[in-house]
Amino acid sequence: VQRPTPELEVGIQRLSRELGKLLGLKEMNVGSPRLSGNLRQILCELQAPLESLELALCSLLPTNFSFL
Repeated sequence: VQRPTPELEVGIQRLSRELGKLLGLKEMNVGSPRLSGNLRQILCELQAPLESLELALCSLLPTNFSFL
């Protein structure tokens, strides 16, 4: 897992804000290795817990497990 570039960090922040606006979001499929290690940043704006989260191609780090 590589450290995210500044552009990726900005993209993750935008994605997180937009996901926070989806009040009825119950399922999510994350399928990009570039997002590995950034689950907290991606999911932190959600208004309710997800019922299903698929993490295809993402590496889970210890920080991801403690967050989930």
